[in-house]
Amino acid sequence: MTPRRFSGFDFHCHVDLHQDPRAIIARCESERVFTVAVTTTPKAYPTNAEWATDSAYVVPAIGLHPEVVADRLDELPLLLSGMRRTAFVGEIGLDGSPQYKRSYPKQLEVFSEALKAAQAEGGKVVTVHSRRAARDVIDIIGKLTTPDNVLCILHWFSGSRSEVQRAAAAGCYFSVNANMLDNQKSEPLVSAIPKDRLLTETDAPFGQTESRVSVPWDVVGTAQRLADRYKVEPARVYENALRVLRFAGVDD
Repeated sequence: MTPRRFSGFDFHCHVDLHQDPRAIIARCESERVFTVAVTTTPKAYPTNAEWATDSAYVVPAIGLHPEVVADRLDELPLLLSGMRRTAFVGEIGLDGSPQYKRSYPKQLEVFSEALKAAQAEGGKVVTVHSRRAARDVIDIIGKLTTPDNVLCILHWFSGSRSEVQRAAAAGCYFSVNANMLDNQKSEPLVSAIPKDRLLTETDAPFGQTESRVSVPWDVVGTAQRLADRYKVEPARVYENALRVLRFAGVDD
């Protein structure tokens, strides 16, 4: 039997925020873990792209995180122009937490313009932040994109079960990390995710695995935990991930 190219998939990792990004990338190569290296600002994208130039497993994504939009709205043109260089976009989205409410109108502008551009260009995989803003995020995705042009992944989703259903109907996928599986409150939510829309992530270095900072290769264990607790076999998660990669034009 031909061995599989990938051992696992991390669809949301802040590689550039690790202490040694080059070492993380090298380890992703040796562990054969496909990793989407999200960025919080468009200005961070070129460096990430340079680090991953020779990588067969790490791809940089261009983003403008909703938490920094208040101070970086002027980088929106860089985001939109940079999206022409990659099939992967993120981290973008909305954050309705109290400390970011003042910037919410700007967040809406950035998120909407990015999705419009993704829809126009097609073939984009977008990893989306939706903390305390799930309803608006799903509404905007449904209004501005179609699943044949844009594949949205709701990362570390914390909305309701009904919002899971609405998002799935809009074509969204969901990336799950170890923190979610360690939180009993997340159990009904993870259970509600359709099995053909489940993906894995770390959100490292913000996510944790076994009380330490997560690393991309931890997703192998996350996939096994999904099998043990939710009866979603690793092979199903693997096939879901390959479907996303094919959408983005990545050779599997």
